[in-house]
Amino acid sequence: MYANLPESREADPIESRSPVDGEVIGSVRALTHEETLERVQSARRAQRLWSATPPAERRRILLRAARIIERSADELADLIHRENGKPRVEALVTEIVPATYGVQHAARTAERQLRDRWISMPLWRLMGKRSYLTYVPLGVIGIISPWNYPFGIPVPQIASALAAGNAVVLKPSSATVLIGEAIRGVFEEAGLPEHVFELVQGRGAIGEALIEGGVDHLIFTGSVEVGRHVNRLAAERFIPTTMELGGKDPMIVLADADLDTASSGALWGAFSNAGQTCASVERVYVHEDVYEDFVARVVDKTRRLRVGPDGLGSADVGTMTQLSQLRLVEEHVEDALALGAQVLTGGRRVQGTDGHYYEPTVLVDVNDEMRLMREETFGPLLPILPFSDVEEAIGLANDSEFGLTASVWTRDRKLARWIARRLETGTVTLDDATFAHGVAEAPWGGVKNSGVGRTHGEIGLMAMVRPVHVSVDSMPRTKNLWWYPYDDQLSGFLKSFMRVFNGESLTQRARGMAGVVHAFLTRKVH
Repeated sequence: MYANLPESREADPIESRSPVDGEVIGSVRALTHEETLERVQSARRAQRLWSATPPAERRRILLRAARIIERSADELADLIHRENGKPRVEALVTEIVPATYGVQHAARTAERQLRDRWISMPLWRLMGKRSYLTYVPLGVIGIISPWNYPFGIPVPQIASALAAGNAVVLKPSSATVLIGEAIRGVFEEAGLPEHVFELVQGRGAIGEALIEGGVDHLIFTGSVEVGRHVNRLAAERFIPTTMELGGKDPMIVLADADLDTASSGALWGAFSNAGQTCASVERVYVHEDVYEDFVARVVDKTRRLRVGPDGLGSADVGTMTQLSQLRLVEEHVEDALALGAQVLTGGRRVQGTDGHYYEPTVLVDVNDEMRLMREETFGPLLPILPFSDVEEAIGLANDSEFGLTASVWTRDRKLARWIARRLETGTVTLDDATFAHGVAEAPWGGVKNSGVGRTHGEIGLMAMVRPVHVSVDSMPRTKNLWWYPYDDQLSGFLKSFMRVFNGESLTQRARGMAGVVHAFLTRKVH
């Protein structure tokens, strides 16, 4: 599906260099600024026909795309492994399965969720008025996707946009350009009409060109710094945005938690995708009564993880995708050690490989002065701290500029739900972590510096359409009583009208209704 990738036709192609071994595995042609603008306009022209395509036909194409992803799972997993660095099985778990499920969900539910909806307005029914909402596609949805989940993040977003009748222009990360080409191949093979999905390859400035080209909504996943810049540019053109900007996600382990389950969950939450996950467990708060037991379990299990190149299932933790991110992880560890932290296992690069491998690392004796407790690390670090009571744990969890996800581990579900309502975050998982992005039915997004808006689910779908209020007069040959002329009779009618819904007693409301009826029968309007 991605064997015939476009070769460079410019002096400055984008090469894809595998983080697994450093080898160049392909290249694509970077578009110019002008070409990007042209692609946006091509998508806009194609969208007019696509929005008129019957929902059943849109559903059929999307379901075919889901089947293509399923059939190509091994091929896609191999590409994701080579270009992103995660093990092939992990590519299936965290990207391919959620992507095909997300496409299926969008295909099967969008028509129902976007049906016209009558608005309940009993008072205005008295005046012969009815209203409903109808939903119109926005037009062209721009998507700027990241390198950490280059398939699993954009594909469900694309599917939702298409299901709603929009066209899509995708700008993948310049670190995972071949996966972007594979995504295009999926939708082309599924029979999507030409130009309804456009792919624009390039570096950061190409994302700015999407905004200049006038997309109607922009979905951005990436860093806070870049997200702020993109949001400012979009705001100047009144382009609405959905921003997912990362996290510093806490895990709270109460004294009654199943420690075997919680410790295993902490490992997967912190080390899957080598920790390069916006929903990674980056801070663990454990009740002091079980702290030592929990730490011992985590350290023992971490030491048994297999780190290195994936020989078709021989590795648990893969390579980091970006060398710059690996260096940031090293900086965070060095800073923590200088301020008194202790590394119980890990804490260094894996030797003897050509890739960017870093050992899964467990740290204790950490505090909020350390960078790894304040900044998003985006790497395989697991700092663990004790707490004495629930209020303290909630305060520690909320003490962050981020608020994407959090997890609570306890056998007491009532208490867990109470804690969940007090956490400043977009998603709370109970006795699980780092999986909620794969739930196509539920909204995904955060608060504070984790971003604005939501993707996924009905809420995410509604961000891709424009609600239009349609008011229907069920008595079209009757003039409205509030039309000209303005006179004392109109004043009396309006006061009676207010009394219908604002009277303190049934008698007052009945008198108000009598006044309305009298005005209806006697008032003359031009």
